[in-house]
Amino acid sequence: MKVKIDFEGEIIVIRFDCQAVLLLEVDLNSTCMYKEYNPGFARHKGGAASPRAEILWEEQQIGIHWKDLPSANPDDYSGRGSQEISNLNGFAEEGAIVGASYRDVTKTEMLVGVVEPESEIELLYFDGADIVKREFVEPGQATPSEAGDAMILKTLPLSNVQTVSIEEHPIIFESGVRPRHWSVCNWWNGEEHLRAIINQTSKPFSVHSLKPDQLEVVCEEFLRIVDGNYTRLAGIGGTSADIDISGISGDTRIWGQVTMGGTGTVRSKLETLEDYTGNARVLMFAKQSSKPDKIPEGVTYLPVETVFSTVALSESGRSMLEEMLNLSTPE
Repeated sequence: MKVKIDFEGEIIVIRFDCQAVLLLEVDLNSTCMYKEYNPGFARHKGGAASPRAEILWEEQQIGIHWKDLPSANPDDYSGRGSQEISNLNGFAEEGAIVGASYRDVTKTEMLVGVVEPESEIELLYFDGADIVKREFVEPGQATPSEAGDAMILKTLPLSNVQTVSIEEHPIIFESGVRPRHWSVCNWWNGEEHLRAIINQTSKPFSVHSLKPDQLEVVCEEFLRIVDGNYTRLAGIGGTSADIDISGISGDTRIWGQVTMGGTGTVRSKLETLEDYTGNARVLMFAKQSSKPDKIPEGVTYLPVETVFSTVALSESGRSMLEEMLNLSTPE
């Protein structure tokens, strides 16, 4: 069975070769909307890693280390350092809901908290693991202090802090969802999850709330819904380094790859999937926002948002998703 996905404004049209048509009304821009502060991410590495990360964790602060200067002025830094100091200033001036990773302290927990607008940046002067001096500076400003031999971290306090485990919110621990490389930056991919956590509401009834292995199960369930002849030939996930879903429909072999990664990750996986095209149906399940401009011939790109919505239409599919997410769907 062939499936064609079209986007017509805010309507997703799914056309099957049996001429059946499924219309799904969705807000494709919902992940880009916010009502309060911007969503942010903080990764503690380099000078902000252990042993100083333990102090930041305990004091519920986020911090970065670029040069040992008592300055929050981006002009005093270069390259990424200048941009990250600017990002930190933005959090301090405008406020942010921040997901903070402290991998040297724990790989299975994060802090999610609020940086209040009009916050001051605290300069922490370290001698090894010991704080020898504290000093406050306005965003974009510097102090006349001398650093000496101290390492200076630029930090901001978090309020309304929630300690979040990987079991509760696995998606925000995924490398494909987190911003890559940056220590401090906006985090639009994590926005709805950060808001749910900080407001202590249920996880969103969304594909982005699924664990990676759950998403693979949902994608295969989608295949069963759109193709009554689909049969699994191997276990989901881990079939090989290249394939997550292995099945057959009639005489046609089916190969599928599932990811929540960004466009770069998807491009790499699409290149690998080209080796499986020919007489087979080859499917790439990934986020709509990660779709590259060019899809290899013989590969069908299926947005996981569409997959999730399709599975949720049936009573059994909705029940499965509710069980996976341990929540009730909205009325």
